[in-house]
Amino acid sequence: MGRFRFELATAEDDAELRSILAAVPMDGPVAVSLRREPSFFEASAVEGDLHQVIVCRDAHRGRIAGFGCRSIRQLFVAGRPTAVGYLSGLRALPAYRNQGLVARGYAFLRELHEDGRAPFYLTTIADGNRPALATLTSRRAGLPAYHPLGTYHTLVMAPRGRAKSMQPAATAAGVAIRTATDDDLPRVESLLAKAGATRQYFPCLCAEDFGAARATLRGLSPADLVLAERRGQLVGLVGGWDQHAFKQAVVERYASHLRWSRPLLNAWAGMRGLPRLPAPGTELRYLTAAVPVVSERDGGVLAALVERLLYNVANGPAGYLAMGLHESDPLLPALQPYRAASYLTHTYLVCWDEVEPRWMPSDTRPAYLELGFL
Repeated sequence: MGRFRFELATAEDDAELRSILAAVPMDGPVAVSLRREPSFFEASAVEGDLHQVIVCRDAHRGRIAGFGCRSIRQLFVAGRPTAVGYLSGLRALPAYRNQGLVARGYAFLRELHEDGRAPFYLTTIADGNRPALATLTSRRAGLPAYHPLGTYHTLVMAPRGRAKSMQPAATAAGVAIRTATDDDLPRVESLLAKAGATRQYFPCLCAEDFGAARATLRGLSPADLVLAERRGQLVGLVGGWDQHAFKQAVVERYASHLRWSRPLLNAWAGMRGLPRLPAPGTELRYLTAAVPVVSERDGGVLAALVERLLYNVANGPAGYLAMGLHESDPLLPALQPYRAASYLTHTYLVCWDEVEPRWMPSDTRPAYLELGFL
C-alpha cells in the first residue's frame, strides 16, 4: 500500500477536518479562515441533499493531508429542476502541496461521479488565487474541463451609524415591507419557484427547507425573511441568514499595510458609523442575504428589501450584510450604492468530455449561486 490513499471521510474525521480549515486560511490582504464549528458535517447540511468529503490520508504520518467536497442538490437548469453537483472546500496542508495529489484526488472524484447522480458540477475560484486557477483549469493529468461561466460578485454592505435609531420606512418603491410569518411560507415557496425558473442554477426550495436543524436553510426561519408586497401580492423577498451557529469566518492576519493602518482606518470608520476592522483572531459577524428574488427584476424593490435588512443588522450582533450575485444578474446594479466592499470569484461549469455539449448553457437566463451554500 502506498503512502497516500483517497477515501470518503467519516464522522470520526470531523475534528481533524475542522483543524485543517483553521490552519489553512484564504490568503489575501485580509487572511480569513472559513471554519465549521462545532461540527464540520452538521454545517455541510446546507450544501446539498448529498454531501461527500474526499480526504487524502498520509499513512506514514497518520493524518489527513488535504480534502475536497462534492455535494449535489436540485437546481433550476433551463427552467427545469435538475440534479447539479458543486465542488468546494479544496484544502491542503502546506507540507503536501505540489506533490501531484490534486490529480489523484480528482481521479477518485471521477470514480464517485460514476454513480450518475449529477451530470456536471459548478465551482468557484477566488479572484487572485493563481495557483488554483492554473492547476484546476489546466486539463492536465485527467482533470475535468473547467468551462468559464463569468464572475460572481460578493457585495459586503454595512449600515450607517444612524440606521440603529431609525425606524425603516413602511413603504418604499411602491411596496410595503414587512417580516414574514409561518403563514407566509406557501406564498414564499410559490414565488421562489416562479422566480427560480427564470435563473440558471437557482436552488429548488420548499417550505420545509426553512429553519429546521437539518434543513437546507437551517437557521433561517420565516421571521428572518423580509417580504415586499404590492396591493396584497408578494413581489419580492430576501432572507437575513445568520450562519454563525455552524459556519464562521475568522480574521487570521492582515497584510503589512493594513496591519499598520488598521487603527487609523478604524478611527475613520467610527466617525462614519461603519464597522471596524476586527483584531486578528476575531470572527467576522455578518448576515447572508439569502434567496433575493423580486418580480419583474425590479431593482427598486430589492433596494427596499436590502434597506430593511441593513436596519436589522444595525440592531443585531452582525456588523455586515453579504449578498452574492452573478455578473449577469440584472439586479446587481441596484446594490452598488450600498456596497462597502466587494469580492470577485470566478465561476465554472465542470464536467468530463462526454457531457460537455449537452450541458453547456445555451439560453439567456442570468446565473445564480446561493451565497449561503458556498
